[in-house]
Amino acid sequence: MKLGWSVFLFLVFLALPNGGALRAAGLDFASNGSEGAIDVTSDNGIEWMQREQKFIAKGNAKAVRNNVTVLADELIAHYRDRKEGGGTEIWKLEALGHVRIHSADTKVFGDTAVYDIDNAVLVVRGKPMAKLITPTDTVTATDSLEYWETKRVAVARGDAFIQHEDKRLRADTITADMKEDKAGKLEIKRADAFGGVLVRTVNDIATGDKGVYYTDTQIATLTGNVKITRDKNQLNGGYAEVNMATGISRLFPAPPGAAQGTRVQGILMPDGGRKKKQ
Repeated sequence: MKLGWSVFLFLVFLALPNGGALRAAGLDFASNGSEGAIDVTSDNGIEWMQREQKFIAKGNAKAVRNNVTVLADELIAHYRDRKEGGGTEIWKLEALGHVRIHSADTKVFGDTAVYDIDNAVLVVRGKPMAKLITPTDTVTATDSLEYWETKRVAVARGDAFIQHEDKRLRADTITADMKEDKAGKLEIKRADAFGGVLVRTVNDIATGDKGVYYTDTQIATLTGNVKITRDKNQLNGGYAEVNMATGISRLFPAPPGAAQGTRVQGILMPDGGRKKKQ
């Protein structure tokens, strides 16, 4: 299950070492040459508020750098005086209203996006939800989608949902530890789900209090009030292993090495609870 979380770095390219040199004509944040330039346009112009130390692009604002585009009602860059060496530096960037971020194969939608450069944290919020879409995956959250760059951790908060092909993971909160693949793109190494966890495969629906998904084995584990349902058959236990690749689920009284919990219980219906064909 690879996700295009790398698009959450879309604002990092604004926080360049020489990003303090904003050219009035095009709000050009340049690093070393034109390859690092960002082209910013808006219907209602670009406002430089020196007292508040910020630049605002208003009205269908658009920022483009290489293959990444950010669209919003407003784009705001907050800057400050450097503590050492003179000059200025960007410390926070905001996209407000009808936010759309897209690269070659990834799209993000929300109402607001804020990148805190000091802490290297990006937060995208949306109502009814913030959404990320890649060619193979969809990620949504009713509260926020976050990327903690230094820790390489992505977080979906509020009825978090991930769909990969015919596999689905839902929980109150999902955190994902990221790693780079051979091509240098970020992918999920491990995903942890908390609260109201639901895993859906082709055959089964498994629920529990907590869950962990390992991408190398494609196995999800569930703990706490675990239930596995297939048609009208239901199994109850304390720990489950769900193979997302094969669709095979295994249920146990407790996690490995833990004290045995209650016995596994099941309700099995004739013919799996399916209606017979007439």
